[in-house]
Formats: sequence, C-alpha cells, structure tokens
Amino acid sequence: MQKLRQRALIADDVGLGKTIEAGLILKELAARNRADRILFVVPAHLQKKWIRDMDRFFDVDLTVADRTWVEGERRRLGEEANIWNQDQQQLVTSMAFLRQDEFQPALRDAFWDVVVVDEAHKATKRGASPSKTANMVETVAGNSDSLLLLSATPHDGKGEAFRSLVEYIDPFLVAEDHELTRETVDRVMKRRGKENIYDEDGERIFPDREVNSVSIQMTHGERQFYREVTDYVKNVYNRSEQLNKPAVGFAMALMQKRLVSSVGAIHATLRRRLNDLLADEPATDDLSEEAAAYLDGEDLDEDDKQRAEDEIAGLTIASNDAQLEEEIDTLRRLVSLAEDLPVDSKAQKVRRFITQLLEEQPDEKLLLFTEYRDTLDYLLDFVEDEPWADEILVIHGDVDKEERAHIEDEFNHGQSRLLFATDAASEGIDLQHSCHIMANYELPWNPNRLEQRIGRIHRYGQGKEVKVWNFLFDDTRESEIFELLQTKVEEIRSQLGNTADVLGMLDDIDVDSLIMESIQHDDPPSATKEELEALIEERQRTLEEWYNRSLVDTSTFDAESRRQIQNVVDESENVYGSAGDIREFFQQAVEAFGGEFEKRGTNLYHAELPEEVRPTGMDASFGPFTFDREFAMNHEDITFLAPDTDVLQRLMARVLEGERGKVGLKLLPFVDVPGITYNYRVAFEDGTGDVIREETIPVFVDAEQQDAQQALGRRVVEGDTISARPDVDDLRTVLDAEDTLRVLANRYVSARVNEIKADLRAARHEETSRELKDLNEYARAERERIESFIETYERKAEGGSDMDIAIRGQRERLEKLEERIGIRRKELKRREQIISLAPDVENYCLTLPL
Repeated sequence: MQKLRQRALIADDVGLGKTIEAGLILKELAARNRADRILFVVPAHLQKKWIRDMDRFFDVDLTVADRTWVEGERRRLGEEANIWNQDQQQLVTSMAFLRQDEFQPALRDAFWDVVVVDEAHKATKRGASPSKTANMVETVAGNSDSLLLLSATPHDGKGEAFRSLVEYIDPFLVAEDHELTRETVDRVMKRRGKENIYDEDGERIFPDREVNSVSIQMTHGERQFYREVTDYVKNVYNRSEQLNKPAVGFAMALMQKRLVSSVGAIHATLRRRLNDLLADEPATDDLSEEAAAYLDGEDLDEDDKQRAEDEIAGLTIASNDAQLEEEIDTLRRLVSLAEDLPVDSKAQKVRRFITQLLEEQPDEKLLLFTEYRDTLDYLLDFVEDEPWADEILVIHGDVDKEERAHIEDEFNHGQSRLLFATDAASEGIDLQHSCHIMANYELPWNPNRLEQRIGRIHRYGQGKEVKVWNFLFDDTRESEIFELLQTKVEEIRSQLGNTADVLGMLDDIDVDSLIMESIQHDDPPSATKEELEALIEERQRTLEEWYNRSLVDTSTFDAESRRQIQNVVDESENVYGSAGDIREFFQQAVEAFGGEFEKRGTNLYHAELPEEVRPTGMDASFGPFTFDREFAMNHEDITFLAPDTDVLQRLMARVLEGERGKVGLKLLPFVDVPGITYNYRVAFEDGTGDVIREETIPVFVDAEQQDAQQALGRRVVEGDTISARPDVDDLRTVLDAEDTLRVLANRYVSARVNEIKADLRAARHEETSRELKDLNEYARAERERIESFIETYERKAEGGSDMDIAIRGQRERLEKLEERIGIRRKELKRREQIISLAPDVENYCLTLPL
C-alpha cells in the first residue's frame, strides 16, 4: 500500500486464495476512499463465485453487468450516457460480454478506481493481432488507478503472453526491444507455490497427493458400439472439414467426449441429435450469442454451457434430403445399439470401488466428479438400490446457491459420505476439512479442469495425503491421451514444484483437435500419444529454461512471513479493539440511543435498533448476529458484526457526532499525575489526492509538568479504567488547564507529523526517482527505435521509393510517445508530493491517577 500505485500481478498457485488477497487490497483501498468505482472482469462461469465471495468475506455487493443491466441503465440514463462511467459503481462482468464491439468506445472514455481481472492469462496478447479480450483488458487496465491481475498460470513457457501482463500493469516499465529482468518482474508480481508454504514449525502446509488410474476393459458390445459411434463422428467431421463447417466439427468433438464418458451421456446426445434432425426446422448455422461465445472458447456457467452444447449438437451438414435421411438412419441405429447395451462396465467398476471404500474405511468420504449431467443422472439411477445410496449428495448446474451451500455444509459436517458432482462444483466449494479422496468418472479433456477438481480437496487446511482415482477405458485413444497428460503433469510438477506452471505450459495445447485429427486419419492411439508426448517435452524444455533463468521466482511463506502478518493483525485489533471490545461498545451504544440488546445463545445475539442508526429500509429487528468470526464462517445465516459493518459504522458515527464520543474519563493505576489524553487523526495525501497514510496519534499531556508523551498516551487508550469516584480537585485541575494542554498537544503532534512526512517524502522520492529513471530509459529506447525506422525509410526515399506515408506514420508515433511520456512524468511528480492534512482531535480523555 506504500507504493505509488496499487497495480500488481498476483500469481499464486491454485488454492492459495487469490480471491481473498484481492478482497483485502480492495477493502484497504476503500478505507482510503480510493474504491468508489470498481470493475471485476472475470470468465463468465466465475461471476457467481466472485459475487458470493465478495459478499460473504468482505460485505461487498457486486452488480452483474450483463445485457439486462445494460438495457436498464440505458433506459434510466438515456442512450447518450456512458453507463460504464458512473460514481458508486461496483460491477462484475464477463470477459465475453465486455469485449463486445458496442462497448469499446464507452470503455475508452470511462475510468475506474480499481479494476480486478481474474484468470488474466486469458487476456494476454499473442501474435501480431491481439484478441478482442486482450484489447478490452488493455483499455480498462489503462483507464484505472489500481489494477490487480490474477492468474495461477501467468507464463506459458513463451515470453510474449507474459510480457503483455507486465505491460498492462505498467506499459512504461520495459521498452519493446528490451528483455524483462527478474528485478522488473519482482516489482510487479507476487507469486507463491504450494510447495513453498510452511507452518510455524517449518513443516510444509500442503500435503502430497497421489494420482492413480483404474483401467476398465470394454465388453465386446461396448467395443463395437464405441467403434460405430467413432466411425459416425469421423464421417461427419471429415465432411464438415471439407465444407468448412467448423461448428459441426465441434459438435462431433462433443459427441466423442460424451462417448468416453458413459453410455448414458452418449445415448442422450444421440437421441437429442436425432430429434433435432427429425424436427420440421433442423438447426441452422445461426447460433445464439451463448453458443457463438462457447465456440469462441469462452468459459460459461454449466447451465449455459449445456444449452450451448445442445444447440451446437443439432447442427448438420446434410445438403439434401437424401443425405439427411442417411444420417437419420445412422443415428436411429446407434440409438438402438445404445439402448441394447447392458449397464456400462465403468459404472459397475465405480460401484464396486465405492462399496469397497466404504466397507474398508467407513469413516472416509468420497468426492466423485463427472463432466456431464447425463452421466451423473445415469450413475445415480444405476446405484439407487445400493445401501449407501441415501448418503449421496448431488451438485450440478441447476442447484442454486442456497442449496449448494447447504449441501457443502452437510458433506463437511454431516453424516453423508458421498458427494457426486459435475464441474459446477469444480470451483467455489471447499471440502478439504472433510475429504481427501476423489474419483473422476471420466477425465476432462482440459488438464486445467482436472486441477480445479482436485483443488476442492487439495487446498489450504487439508491435513491428509490427497488420493485421486481416474477411471479410464483401456485401448482408446482418449484414455491413452488423458493418462499421458495426467502422468506428465504429475511428473513435471514433482520436478518443478508448481502445478500451475505446468498447466500454463499445456494451456494452449489443443487436445480436442489432436484427438479429432487422430480420428479423422484413423491414427492408432500410440501415434497420437507419441505426437502429444513430443509436444509436451518441447514445452517442458522451454519451461525448464524459464526456471533456470529465474525470471519469475516463487517466494517462500514461512515463520517470518507469519510473524510480519501477525503484527499487522495485532495493530489492526489495537485500532478497532477485540471482539469483546466491539461487543461492549455495540451494546452500550445501542442501549444509549434507546435500542435493545439481547444475548440469544453462545456467540449469538439479537438487537432492536434505534431508528437513527438503521440503514435505509432495514427493520428495527436485527439478528441473529455474532461478534465471533469463526462462528460466523461456519454458519451461513448468521451475520458477522465486523468493524466495517454498516450498522456498527453508523453507530460509531452517531456517537462521534455528540459529546458522548468527544470526551471520556479514565482512572488508571499507572498514571501518577492528572492530565488529558488527546486522540489525533493524522492523514497524508500525495499530489493526486490519494490518501497514502492515515493513523491515530494519542498524546498524553500532564497538568503539572505540562509534558507531552505519545507512549503514555497509547497506554491510556489501551488501558481499562478503574470504576471509582474521581478526585474532584484532580478533575478541576485538568479542566482548568484544558486550553493550555491542548496547545501543547497540538505542538507535539505537529512535530510528529513533520517527522512522518519527512519519512514518507524520502520513501516517495526514492520510488519516483526509480520510476523516472525507468521511464527515461524506456523513452530513450523507444525514441531510438522509432528514429531508426525513420532513418531507414528516409534512405529508401532517397533511392526513389515513396515513403511519405511510412515516415509520417513514424513521426506521429514519436509525437504520441513524447505526449505519453510527458503525461506520465507529470503524474510521477504529483505522486512524489506529500501533503499532510491538518491534525484533527477526534476525542479526548480526562486521565486521572487513582
């Protein structure tokens, strides 16, 4: 927070709490009045998670900026208004939504105090033509004061994408033709891995994990069905390639994925496609916005994803009635084959696995994932007669937030030992305290998805070794590829110590295309596996080279780190008081203004609030609430009365408005002479108006020697008064001397403010000098590069070439460079200025000896 600007890339490993870190920084900025306009830009499927977490942990109420919001704001403000440029905005929106062309002009004219971009690697620049997402993030990053980019996988083993993240944070940090150095990266990025986090005893916090594969032999009927569906997929896919119909090819990839998931999933998919083709109006190439975004690689919520897949699955390339009838006949035959199959071998294997686990380890719990709702429903039907069936909890896309929280609570604390879930549960739920065993009914084709699943139990708080079981059919190209991917991830992870980096390296390997090309060309599974292995090994060499350069170093979180953070926590408690202090204040203040306060159980309270401290629209009846953070965390329906809760803030403001909050009296055993303790609020801003430091300075001035002391003043503030009648003479003495004592306290605080100001000015000067040096180096390098282009073009012009447009373009670039550098230089000069606001006496305490 002491930096010139709060702009950083937080690149901690999966499961280390980047969401919480962003929230902590946001709350601190809000406390400094620097978070009026907030924008969260996240993948679509994470919007609900951000809304839930910001509300649950930080009491920040985010508004979803979607089509409904846009249309509503345009009606409210008028078509000409910039709906993105409003005060008091706290928005969350998806990358896919915000990158639409219609919003770009308005975004260029909007400004935010804080922008948070989650999964920021999805917005990196790659190649000569940056994506719409990259251009959009560059715009909002440039139009923000504070910027937080969050990504567990910031580096893909290449330099270009990572460099663009650094440039979003500070475009002037390194010139285009200069290499990033470890020193420059360390200034903008914070990064920790699970392997480098230790407890107070020096032991690693995160346990190891063991990943196992369970092989399943197909029956003859299953093998025949697999081949026939694959042949159908291959034929339609090949024709889609020939006719340049990529959406139909995508539909075939979806079908192949569901084929290796379960008989239930492929049967439902074949049946839906057949029904779509039999419809009076077969699906056309005109896709919904949702389906088009999904084809474009956008992550969607599970229910949106299901709708998009169903829509795409109905697309056909039949160009005449004969071709359409031929495909319909094929689908009828495949549906019939699926219906004639007995229960699939995988379902039987999984059932035996669960039965054996619960018999041998009756106290254990199991988390089971499957990718598709059809597969989940199929499995639930299959095991409905098992003795443990009534212990199964289920999460999928249609389970709402409240029910999901109830299910999570029941699995963590109740008797149910089984949780079956689709990828709707792969993010946003925490099960590490109750479960360490996970099964994957099938593996997702994207390794990141698998890591997100494992992250539900392999995260902070897990005390046991995590065991993962993957169920795979033998002798299919999909299972061989999945197993190779997972084996390689674990192998490289064990060597490098960071899962996220391995996943970043694999992120843009198109497994879908690899498998579909293998099917298209009838390649044997071994050939596809060899191709993928060669690709991974090439990436691994690049990643190891990156590690060897130590460009991005993972810092360690150890006992010293814990000590430093505990100091901050302790100082915070000194400012606001303990939970007991807050409870006592709340009770006395509520009752002083005519309200009622009642204890309803252990850590549980209820209050009738006086009207003058109630937020607009709130009932007088307030509760149940608690002052115990841990108790509130374990009970979703209990309000935690934190120091920044609206009701408590209103109470404090109301107390401070009147004399009750201005003057107090304490009788203290460690005070020898009567005096007055003044509580000063001191604050410092930089030249841009940002509050950079704010604190209270208590000053005790004794009435006899008239000596001002800060240390004794702090003891007075923290000390508990003795309940007794004060000495009247002592009281008269300090009241008579109040004017003189205040003058002395003012003089002391002014000197203290000047000391703090000098320290802040020195620190700011050092930082701005470094940034100015970097800026000058950037300007010099860019200037030389542009001037070299101009010289080259001028030589060509002398040789007779028409280079006027090229020369004019480069000179315009040079002018814009000088303009941008000038603006940044002026900003740095303003940020170097330190302005101390006039110290203000918040309250004072008549301080008397016993």
